Amino acid sequence: MEPPEIKYLYNLRRFGMKLDLTIMNEFVSLLGNPHENFRSVHVAGTNGKGSVCAYTYSILRQRFSTGLYTSPHLVRFNERIVVDDEEIDDEYVISFVKKYKPLIERLSIENRNPTFFEVTTGLAFQYFALKNVDFGVFEVGLGGRLDATNVLHPEVSAIVTIDYDHTHILGDTLEKIAAEKAGIIKPNIPVVVGENKQSAVKVIKEVASKSSAPYHNIHDECSWDIEQMSFQGTKFSVSTPLRVYNLTTPLAGAHQVLNAVVSVRIAEILSENTTLTKSDIEKGIGGTKWRDRFEVKRNDPLLIFDSAHNPAGARALVETVKKLHPEKFTLLFSMVSGKNIHTVLSLLKEIADTIVVTEINYERRRLPLKEIEAEAKKIFENVVAIKEPCRALQYIIDYGKDSIATGSIYLLGELEQCLRSLR
Repeated sequence: MEPPEIKYLYNLRRFGMKLDLTIMNEFVSLLGNPHENFRSVHVAGTNGKGSVCAYTYSILRQRFSTGLYTSPHLVRFNERIVVDDEEIDDEYVISFVKKYKPLIERLSIENRNPTFFEVTTGLAFQYFALKNVDFGVFEVGLGGRLDATNVLHPEVSAIVTIDYDHTHILGDTLEKIAAEKAGIIKPNIPVVVGENKQSAVKVIKEVASKSSAPYHNIHDECSWDIEQMSFQGTKFSVSTPLRVYNLTTPLAGAHQVLNAVVSVRIAEILSENTTLTKSDIEKGIGGTKWRDRFEVKRNDPLLIFDSAHNPAGARALVETVKKLHPEKFTLLFSMVSGKNIHTVLSLLKEIADTIVVTEINYERRRLPLKEIEAEAKKIFENVVAIKEPCRALQYIIDYGKDSIATGSIYLLGELEQCLRSLR
């Protein structure tokens, strides 16, 4: 049972998402600018930014006290804010909300109400400062230019990938989306890029040039070779401008190798002004934990969780499955509103012959089961609709075929809780 203070934070979601930094700048100023008390790494991207944050955090943890800020969470709010492998405790969240609730409400009267993400970001800044972390690794929430995290002055910025998602907010072309993501680039601060589409790269390079920000694209500077890939992870070698690495990541898929290479270059740039070593980078990549990113939950039959919540994620999932498992899977699928469900399902059809659709218990962005089922029937011959996620999960387990639960990360969060009752 989550305390009422965390429920208060959730209730701020009713104010939606506000893409401007006016309130965030004022909020952190009133908090005492805690984000200035530690060094930081700031990561944006359509896909892969959470994985890059997890890799970079794991590398930095080899030598430094490090905080990790990601979103959304799977099961508990506390997963969003981690320091040295320990989630933020309820007591600190409770004390923060009690202390700053009058400030939040004052801002709502004088200007507008701070959003859930703005307050949570301020909470992370304050907590990392209290814990005296050396580094904080921050995942952008949405876009970049006007995201609440963009009050940071990082040591390194990173833009992992650019693809179509949140087009109603970020723009309907890769160039417009890239411009929003490139908004995290700061004057004279290095930026590491994992994207290779020239239309997006051109925009990012132009922004970096105008900001005199050293530009490092891994496709220009690095080469890598996948030696072995399995459900348990990937072995690969990487050549960078500095050295050659032989690495193993526990995260499966070629896309995770690209994410790891971005993190290696981030670490190498940080090593210019820190004591990070080649060994720290190797151990960090090898020890990375990032739940429900092509994660095997059960064997014989296989049950895999993967958050392919947009077309780019679906393509990465399909590519990985085709390399590791030529037989067709059964899918357990759901999605929130505002996503390109038709394209995602069309891509996933390549690896599945049966789909079980369900409905997520997320009131603000719930997509009704009937709508999901109607989309699925346009693409799949075998469609089963089960409203409750736990019953849907039990169905695919009883069905007895290799299966993948995918779509929204909010679905996976609900299924994580369902799994506990099934074990």
